Amino acid sequence: MISGAEDFSSRATLNIAMKVRLPATLTSAAILLAAGAIAGAVARHAPSAKNAPACDGEYADTMQLQGARARETELGPRSAYTYLVRSSARYECPFFGSNGKLMRKRVDAVEHGTAFAYESTGTETFLLTNEHVAVWPEVTDAGHRVDGVSDGCKRVDEKLRIVHDDHDDYEPSHIPLVRVAVDPALDAAILKAAQPMVALPYRIGKSASLRQGNVVQVRGFPLGLIHAVNTGKIVNPYDLDQEQGWNHVDFVIDALLSEGNSGSPVLALSCQTAELQLVGMYHAGYKGASALNVVVGIDQLRDFMAKKKRIVRGAPSEGGPAVSLGERKRLREALATGTLPLFDFGGLHVGVEATEGGFLYHVYERDFPIDERRMAILEDRTAATGPTEVSGLWVRADAAWRLWPGSGLGPDERDLLGRVADAMRSQLMRILDYRHAVGGRGQPEERRRGREHLRSIERHGLVARELSTGLTELAERLASVHESPSVAANAPAPTPPTAPALHAPGPPTP
Repeated sequence: MISGAEDFSSRATLNIAMKVRLPATLTSAAILLAAGAIAGAVARHAPSAKNAPACDGEYADTMQLQGARARETELGPRSAYTYLVRSSARYECPFFGSNGKLMRKRVDAVEHGTAFAYESTGTETFLLTNEHVAVWPEVTDAGHRVDGVSDGCKRVDEKLRIVHDDHDDYEPSHIPLVRVAVDPALDAAILKAAQPMVALPYRIGKSASLRQGNVVQVRGFPLGLIHAVNTGKIVNPYDLDQEQGWNHVDFVIDALLSEGNSGSPVLALSCQTAELQLVGMYHAGYKGASALNVVVGIDQLRDFMAKKKRIVRGAPSEGGPAVSLGERKRLREALATGTLPLFDFGGLHVGVEATEGGFLYHVYERDFPIDERRMAILEDRTAATGPTEVSGLWVRADAAWRLWPGSGLGPDERDLLGRVADAMRSQLMRILDYRHAVGGRGQPEERRRGREHLRSIERHGLVARELSTGLTELAERLASVHESPSVAANAPAPTPPTAPALHAPGPPTP
């Protein structure tokens, strides 16, 4: 467990110990989580007051636009979806006695943090919290400190329980929890209780749609003393967090949070429905700045919550849902007009081609256009229901093309290619939105939206560069080997087909 007094290079101490009191009666809740659970088109919420602030983005800049139903939910019994988790561990510590002999002693450690229920059935409930709340280091050392426990101690026991408050020692009332899945890179853990509990009554939002100035709400128990709802604004909608072994995308908020807020759900107000949506989970703060706190974006957590297992990934991405049928149609129409044959993706030039079953991404060398050869061709097949599957990757080996089918690649390789395809498709949609905004009559609102789209494109540049580096390294590695290390020994070796032709510009030769 990471101590609240530990200093980071630039990140503040982790705030762990968010508390919540259990409701007197726990009721079942329907399963909330569904990938990309956003309703169809709903009329934009119109405030009754003529001077009410506008809500022209995905999320609102003020809670004044919250609808009556959402207010009733926040004040009613369904608001009790956060729970106080007591995480305890026992360590065995070696030491030398006064007689010079090696001896051992047992030391107990206890921390509290927040978990919020997001899926509940008739027999069990799944909750989400931070990994640093739910997991203790196996052995304490300089990089894994525990308050009150010296370095070199070994963990011999640990427990996770839901309690009423930090003074609750009446064990018969505690609810035992088990860890289902842990992802240290996300600082996330899924816990399970063997009984129904009140679950989060809100839909899953999209953290990629957040922008500077949007208002957010954080529900929990700072310091484990009081139940509080903190409100703040987004001061930075994109922060790549790679400290302390983490590897995910955060956004930064100015809500005044305290030690004990770790694991709190962060909610934003939808402009379309006037209701709250889950957009992230608070997990850390900046040292010496109580009003600068970072939140793991829900786009990073969605797959982890749905699959309830660690998701192997390459570099962080927005992790959004598969491209919708409408977006796919719009992309095909744009390609048919020839307005978007090439685009930049992390320093690589990529040509996109629509096929009957999906898209082909023709990836050129970094020296393009001086070197017009393609480095790789990625085939992204899209099912009618939305999910995508990278069915093949062509790589240039010597003077020929070699096809690696998706089934011939390992899980890490397939995951990387899937993330590359998703990021390329998302980048295309952002570029189309930008071109549409700046291609109008130059109205102030169009110029403002154009600037927002341009900032979004620039914001995703770092992620695209990391993914493009991973794709380049993978293509070079696959081009130099004759058999995939992930293919079973009796699997047929892939054969190099004729590379698919790119209509515009003309097909280069390997």
